[in-house]
Amino acid sequence: MKLNPLEVEQFEQKGYLKIDQRVIDDEHLNVLREHYDALFSQKRNTIGEGLRNLAVVGESETDEDADRAEEMLQIMEMWRFDDEYRKLLYHEPLLDIAESLIGTNIQLFHDQALYKPAYHGGEVHWHQDNAYWQCDPPNLVSIWIALDDADEENGCMNVIPGSYIEGLAAHGRAKSEKGNLPALLQVDADIDRAVPVPVEAGCAMVHHCMTLHQTNPNRSPRDRRAMVIHYMQSGTRNRNGDVMKDNLLLRGELV
Repeated sequence: MKLNPLEVEQFEQKGYLKIDQRVIDDEHLNVLREHYDALFSQKRNTIGEGLRNLAVVGESETDEDADRAEEMLQIMEMWRFDDEYRKLLYHEPLLDIAESLIGTNIQLFHDQALYKPAYHGGEVHWHQDNAYWQCDPPNLVSIWIALDDADEENGCMNVIPGSYIEGLAAHGRAKSEKGNLPALLQVDADIDRAVPVPVEAGCAMVHHCMTLHQTNPNRSPRDRRAMVIHYMQSGTRNRNGDVMKDNLLLRGELV
């Protein structure tokens, strides 16, 4: 499923691209949903076992007095917990998309499952991924896969087209009306430029690690389950300046 030249050009202009063609068929989608739900159910109410609630309000994520009424649930490195998600890293349509944008030598940076439950799914504030990661060169791409239909009602992605070429913005700790959000960063963004990117289940969108993006709360009666895989060129350095040679090689070779 390599991108055509027009699609690559659109990505280079805007810093994101909606993939309307299915990247996951119905049978595969059902398997991924089943394993996703089982893992989130297994890890609910645990601490330090891979599950985080990014919507926690308080002085720290583990604060006993923190407000956990809203949930933006995250499990990082799904591939370490579940073989179906390990196989997903090597899914040819996804790697074809990544190769179209960053070249043939592809490593995994990390993956993450992001779950906004119905009615009380929490917000993710405006940010650039590389504000968290601080990778060099900052040209990682993320493929955001919808396991449910994601729209404006249940918290689809919103992006600011072209923002990735404007450099890294100054981020601060995110805040809500209730208080500090210790798990999240936040940046002031020109929301007049923002556009929603609704994605049907089994389809995807890809965005650059410097593209400003955000998701609204989910107050709908529908869950919004998503899976994101972050790809980097072989030879990418981490925030300490070290080449991440130990990350999984997904296609090509290490350089």
